[in-house]
Amino acid sequence: MKATIVCTLALMAGTGHAATIYLCKAYNGATFWAANHCNQHNALIDRIEYVADGVPWAQQVLQAEQARSGRAQVTQTHTADAQRAQRCGQLAAERAKIEGRYTNWQWQPPEVINPDQQRMRGLRAELSANQCATQ
Repeated sequence: MKATIVCTLALMAGTGHAATIYLCKAYNGATFWAANHCNQHNALIDRIEYVADGVPWAQQVLQAEQARSGRAQVTQTHTADAQRAQRCGQLAAERAKIEGRYTNWQWQPPEVINPDQQRMRGLRAELSANQCATQ
């Protein structure tokens, strides 16, 4: 409860004194931070950041860069989780396909059984390495 109140107060204090800075992208591809809107510099807006007001420009840019890199890390984490979930789905589908050949109790030739057994060992190892749900 105490932490919630402190966080709320910090947010309320932070929103009252915020400056807006823009990450601009010039037509040649170069990027730069600006206090004014990017169109005043003949550039396009790449990102808008809200930083502490009343601090030196270099510190505002540093705050904006930190916020930008923090969001990039979160995005990378979500992307990695999505890729892992997709891979887990592919592995589970392949495992179900192999297991489906043996659930009807019909005879399978050794040329099919041996590679299937090897692949199942590989699938189990990869499922475990990716921390996939096995059920």
